[in-house]
Amino acid sequence: MNRKRVWISLMLILVISILAACGGDDQSSGENEDGKKVVKIWFGREDFIPEDNFEKFHEEHPDIQVEADVVPLEQAVSDFMRNHTADNEPDIVQVFHDNVGTMVSQGALMDISDYVSEWEENDSETFDKILSQAWDIASWEEEVYGMGIHVGPYWHVYRKDWFEEAGLEIPETYDELLDAARELDTDEHEGYALVGGREHPAWWFSSMFVSMGGEYTETGLPVIDSEAGHYLINFYQTLMKEELIDPSAISWSSGEMRGSFIGGNAAMAPIGDNIFPLIQEEMSYGEEWTAAPQPARPGAEDKNVHEIWGWPMMVSSKTEHPEEVMEVLKYLSDTEIVSEVAQRYQPTTNVEVMSSEEYQEAKPWAADFEEEFANTIIMPSHINQGEVMNVLLDIQQEALQNPDRDPADLAAEFQPELDALDN
Repeated sequence: MNRKRVWISLMLILVISILAACGGDDQSSGENEDGKKVVKIWFGREDFIPEDNFEKFHEEHPDIQVEADVVPLEQAVSDFMRNHTADNEPDIVQVFHDNVGTMVSQGALMDISDYVSEWEENDSETFDKILSQAWDIASWEEEVYGMGIHVGPYWHVYRKDWFEEAGLEIPETYDELLDAARELDTDEHEGYALVGGREHPAWWFSSMFVSMGGEYTETGLPVIDSEAGHYLINFYQTLMKEELIDPSAISWSSGEMRGSFIGGNAAMAPIGDNIFPLIQEEMSYGEEWTAAPQPARPGAEDKNVHEIWGWPMMVSSKTEHPEEVMEVLKYLSDTEIVSEVAQRYQPTTNVEVMSSEEYQEAKPWAADFEEEFANTIIMPSHINQGEVMNVLLDIQQEALQNPDRDPADLAAEFQPELDALDN
């Protein structure tokens, strides 16, 4: 009898503990102990966090508490989905934009199209400062699920001093680039540097494909078995076959590629705008180094376009405070706030910032890319984007490992694998 009473007492204690824990869970209530509405946000990089760390926001919105954390972009989606299932996800998560379709298909994101329309209607002055890419890069099937506050393309960087010493012009086509690499490839440094390993998705491979006139299907699959695809494969093969790149580049990450250029071990490389400030710390822009839009495929100059990548702030389908979330997005894209981040890190979709004298002074190369930046296209993505990238990595690796193989045969082998991802 005593044992039974003890057992019942223990069960009551357990039930009360569980109820108490649930009742005190800030995530489930969406409010903290002070009654403030909590908006939790995961940044993909610490560099994206504004310098004032939401101080101005909290002053203007005393009833909202922003709790920011950093979850690396590489693991943000998997961590978010796991927490989403457990009802413990943030209200806003920053991801690589090519994950949007997959996240929408799993019901993890909120359609904020109506809130965006309200912003445009009620505050057109600030809304009109935002480029359309901000919404396009966070959309899926014409519905908006977040906001791309920062976007960035891959341009090509060059050792200007070496080019001038050799009497060479900055390449406008990839054939000219290969000729320049042959001329500048010496015992002291390589003619070119690229990411050849599998540590990252095939972003650079995809970016070059588009600049060469590569096309995608309506569902977002790259058509590699095409003139552009064959040329791209041959380009990689030529770099390896003629030893215009470091042989170990077949396993290089982005850090090793940019380290090769910054360290004076390569004459050229495809590098993102966010790395330019690091280059500028070591070399003077316009004197020792320069940058230009990606070259064109010879004979396809009219198809030469440039992709942008983005790291949009996506809104959880389970957020309890969508209005407050929109206030956070407005703050993050505010000219004063985002200008500081853009000047030291990634370009922004706030056109007022990008055209400002302060930005142009902080990034002297920006003026050389104004037209190209405004006309960039968003890298197409597929609902099975992870699998798409794996196939592209397989193609990239095959091209580098077998430089004598016929490019058309290689493309014909892998295209069916890409096409099968529609099924």
